[in-house]
Amino acid sequence: MAPRQITKLIEETIEKMELQEHIRFTQEEKIYFEENFEPFHLKKGHYLITKDELVEHFYYLEEGILNICFPDAKGGFVNARFMDDRAFINPFFLHNPEHKACYSIKANTNCKVWRMKKHKAYEMFGESFNFCKLAIFHLEKSLMHRIEREEGIHCMTADQRYEKVLNKEKWLFKHVPLKEIARYIGITPQALSKARKKIFR
Repeated sequence: MAPRQITKLIEETIEKMELQEHIRFTQEEKIYFEENFEPFHLKKGHYLITKDELVEHFYYLEEGILNICFPDAKGGFVNARFMDDRAFINPFFLHNPEHKACYSIKANTNCKVWRMKKHKAYEMFGESFNFCKLAIFHLEKSLMHRIEREEGIHCMTADQRYEKVLNKEKWLFKHVPLKEIARYIGITPQALSKARKKIFR
């Protein structure tokens, strides 16, 4: 049986995460994906999840850019992470059936997203060792991203933070306003402008 659309996308993502030696979904698991994931389109500027909302789905981003952001003490928000094509959004929250978002997820571009009802994902979480491994690997990756980001904020200069994003997440500059990138790396737009001038002069 040839892989269908969502199964093929998930397999591509496993390869992108370099987990193909650790995770190989069975035919039954693939059928479960096909039967329980549904696609939809999210327009630029619209929210996938809003703060304090009860999270009802497990999401997979096929294409586009999503911004995970948290409110700050000044009434604004902090850009914690940007997700691009072929990404799982929230598998490690599935253990908590009453999980309410303390964050918002906003579309920076038009996006194509897949969703599975949380109770269906929760069933798979309890029955599939492969799905459990995926959630654990995703959590580890997210924690490493957070640690590296906080190390950058506390230990790097504005120039160093900018260079790091330019090297590791260059795709952001094509789709995300510079003021949001500045917020993401924890510097002012003015400091970002100075860093850009130093590098490109």
